[in-house]
Order: sequence, then structure tokens, then C-alpha cells
Amino acid sequence: MESRASRVIKTFTFRLASVYIGLFSISVVILFAFIYTFAMRYVQSQVSDAVRMQYGYLTNEYHQNGSSGVEARINELISANEDGTEIYLLINNKNEKLAGNLNEWPANAIQESSFDKNSKWINFHIEGTRHTQPDIQVKAITIPLSKWRSLLVGKTLQHPEKIEQIIIQTFWASLLVTLFMAFIGALVITRSVMNRINIINRSAYNIMHGELSTRIPFTKGGDEFDDLSSNLNNMLDKIESLLKSLGQFANNIAHDLRSPLNRIINRLDAGLRKIGEENPARNLLEKNIADMHELIGTFNSILKISELEANTGFRDFKPCNLKNIIENMVEFYEPYAAEKDIVIVNNITDNVTINGEKNLLTQAFTNILDNAIKFTSKGGKIEIYCEQKEEITDVIITDNGVGIPPDYMDKVFEKFFRLEQSRHTKGNGLGLSLVDAIAGIHNAEVILSDNNPGLRVCLRFHNNNSY
Repeated sequence: MESRASRVIKTFTFRLASVYIGLFSISVVILFAFIYTFAMRYVQSQVSDAVRMQYGYLTNEYHQNGSSGVEARINELISANEDGTEIYLLINNKNEKLAGNLNEWPANAIQESSFDKNSKWINFHIEGTRHTQPDIQVKAITIPLSKWRSLLVGKTLQHPEKIEQIIIQTFWASLLVTLFMAFIGALVITRSVMNRINIINRSAYNIMHGELSTRIPFTKGGDEFDDLSSNLNNMLDKIESLLKSLGQFANNIAHDLRSPLNRIINRLDAGLRKIGEENPARNLLEKNIADMHELIGTFNSILKISELEANTGFRDFKPCNLKNIIENMVEFYEPYAAEKDIVIVNNITDNVTINGEKNLLTQAFTNILDNAIKFTSKGGKIEIYCEQKEEITDVIITDNGVGIPPDYMDKVFEKFFRLEQSRHTKGNGLGLSLVDAIAGIHNAEVILSDNNPGLRVCLRFHNNNSY
């Protein structure tokens, strides 16, 4: 059985919410991309500004106090820089270190751009300590102060890299939280919409099963679902009114025609008693009376089907033993079947009890068995058996007669529909329509299939009817 979660995920509302989750996630990615870009540019500019400031400070010191002044100032700056992020190096024309915290001039430095006429921006890496990352990037400015002195002023990118790492970690954490909250929101929205739709579906199910007075309940919100419910209820009111008018019209016709037909039969019966056996008119009157009885039977079937489709008067079902009903029916039809040399085999030996109306169930099984005898050839066989499972109880009647073509298996439930081979057999085309109406009353279904040869009729009762 499909789980509730899988049903929620398959809904259109959840799929629509998932699209919004995707769009919102993309928005978060784009937002953090902008934040990352501008933040890193800002940090890089801060580093560059700091390097420019120290560069200008030291070049002015050189012009004022010479090499000794720069050496002293570098040592002061290194002592003041506790986190070791500032890099300084002063060398002579022999590449010998005069001052600074860098041991030698970086050999693998990459030039980025020129700073002014003589100085330039470079980028290189130095080894870190055990407390920092093993490889640290440095951004620096180099300038020849004179023919005998060259200066390097730089700053490590440890802090920018930490900021970059924090931004990336924040991005992934925010994205995960966003996806989680969006998913929870999608479930909440989907469940809310499904609850409203399920209310409409339950009302529609009750209406389809004959409770025409059922209406879709409203909420206090006055939202679009209430507008839909209002319009559907108005439509149902109109449909119920039309169905009642149509049903009443059909009932009135049937009642009005039954009375004159009964009077005609009574008059024919009275005339028949006055005619001798040898009179040729007697046979004609008997045929007319038989036809009149057939017409009354047709009207009775119409009234019964209308009553069943209205689903009134059959609410208080009682436990019915299917074994007893089938046995009585087979006993009644065995003489009729024997006339055609047809064998009826009843395989139901165990008591099977369902909740229903005994007379209606008897009528349904009788119609099915009557059709089976009618359309089974001489010397045929009819079998009746029952299959019980956890959720359903099947009563199955099979024959090896002419059967029903697959294309017509749905049409035979229509009122007055008869197959071409049935035209020469007595009947009015209402037998299976009545069976279908009785099945609907009992929340059951009629399933037709090919018996190869013949027809297999299954009347399936669901477990909410069984005991």
C-alpha cells in the first residue's frame, strides 16, 4: 500500500513547492556569490591599502634618515606586529639581508602589476608555523630605494583566507538550513492543500455512492477553496434537483403504465375464462397476457433500479450467510437448468457472512445465474464458488456458454442494452443493470471476464462489508 509520504510527494502542490525550493536555493547561491565577491574584493583592497601605507611610510623614512633609519623603523614595525601578518625585507646590492622578518628575497614571486614607475606588486608564498597553515600567501610591493638598497613591504593573506573560509562555511550552512526549512514549508503547504482537497474528494465519493444530499463543507477563511466549494455545492444542488425530477418522471411513467396494463391483464383473464380450449383465440390471448406480464416486469425492474440508484431505504444492513442464499437459489434453478441438460455445481461449502440486504443479494445472484442458464448451450456446466482474502470476498459464477465479447463487457450494464445474440432470447436488458445497482448499494463491484469459453462473473465485496 502506498505510504502517506509518497502520496504527498506525488502531489502537484508538492511538485510546485519543490520548484519554489529550487528557485529560492538558486537565489541563495546567487546572493552568497555576490556577498563573497564583494567581501573578498573589500578585504583585498584593505590589504593593499595597508601595504601602500607602510610602503609610503618606509620610503619617506629612507629619504629622511637613509638606510639606517629604514632598518630601525622596520625592526620597530616587526616588534609591534604581534600576529606576524606584516612582511618586511631590506637588502643591499649583494642580496644580503639588512633588516626584516623574511630571510631572503622571494625567488618565485609572481608580478601582478606595476605600482608606480619603479615599484611593482608581487605575489609569493612563505612557509607557515605549526600553528598556522603550512603555506601562506603574501601580497607585497618591491622598490629599489637606490643602487645599493631594495625594499619589500608586504602583508600575508591569512585573515582574508579565514574570512573566505567563514563565508564558504556560512554559505553551505545557510543553504542546508534553507533547503530544510523550504522542504518543511513545502510539506506543511502540501498537507494543508491536501486536507482541503480530501474534504472535496470524500464528499464526491459519498455523492457517487448515492448520498446525493452530501455537500462540501466550508471553512471560516473564505478563501478560494471556499469559493470552489460554494460553486460545486450550487452545481450539486442543480444536479440533485434534475435527477430527482428525472427519477420522479420515470417512476410516474412506470406507475401510470402499470395500472392500465394490470387492468388489461384482468380483462384478458376474464375473457380467457369464457373461451374454450379449442378456440383459436385462446392461444392469442395467452400470448398477449404473457407479453403484458413481461412489460409489467420491465416496469418493476425500472422502478427497482431507480430506487437502488437513489440509495434510499437500504441503510440498515444485516449479516447475510452467502452459503444459504446460494444453496436456496441453486435448488430453485436446478429444474430449469435440467431442461437444458445443464449442470449447476455449487462449490461453496463454508459459511461466508457479509453485511447486506438478503433479498437484494438474492436478486443479484438470481439474475446472474438466470443469464448463465439462458446463454449456456445444452449439456453445459455452471460453477459457483467463493474466494476470500484479507480485504475482499468474491462470489464467482462461471459458465461455458457463448460469453460476452470484450468490447461489450462495459456496455452490458447499460439499461436495455442487449447483445445481438440475445435478441431472440426473452429479456429486457435490465438484468445486469439491476445487479450493478445492487452491487453499488453494498459497496461492491461486478467484474466480468472471459472464461474461455463462456463468461466469468465476479461479485466482489470489500472487507468493510464482511464479518
